[in-house]
Amino acid sequence: MKKVVWCLLLVLAMPSMALGLEKRDGAYYCTTKFGGGIAYDETLKQWKGATFKPGQSFVMKLTFRDTVKAQDRFGVAHEYDEYDVGITDEGSSSAIPCLAFNGKPPSLTHDPPLFLRDETKVLRCGVLGGYRTQYEFNVGNHRFLKIYTGQYADGGDENSDTPSISGGLCTKISQ
Repeated sequence: MKKVVWCLLLVLAMPSMALGLEKRDGAYYCTTKFGGGIAYDETLKQWKGATFKPGQSFVMKLTFRDTVKAQDRFGVAHEYDEYDVGITDEGSSSAIPCLAFNGKPPSLTHDPPLFLRDETKVLRCGVLGGYRTQYEFNVGNHRFLKIYTGQYADGGDENSDTPSISGGLCTKISQ
């Protein structure tokens, strides 16, 4: 009888262990490898493409919240894992929350949604009121993009707030 109970407990525990492996909880140290954008040329009085020195590294902490059911943009129902996401710039001790563009916790979604493989799972979120800084993180290949929109579209012609894009690689540093 004891063997039956142990076997039953083991079988019941397996789905939860398998689900636990699917979650991406943990902290990732992200190193910027490249950067570019646009800068205002005072002499020519126009914006032009520019290469920037790679920005500082950061830590992205993902904490699993819940699995939610939703439809993708094609109307196909999927389950998505939602996360609390915090971004901490290197040298700082305080994390900045990163939210989905609808103001909710971000989720891991397949991009494009038709390719349901781990290497296509992407988390997108934005920080700072107005979402001028956006992050895109691929959990399959550990690549990220950081996009800063600046105030170019607002009409400013100065280099104090230049739009940029940077990218690099992340390494998982904790569970």
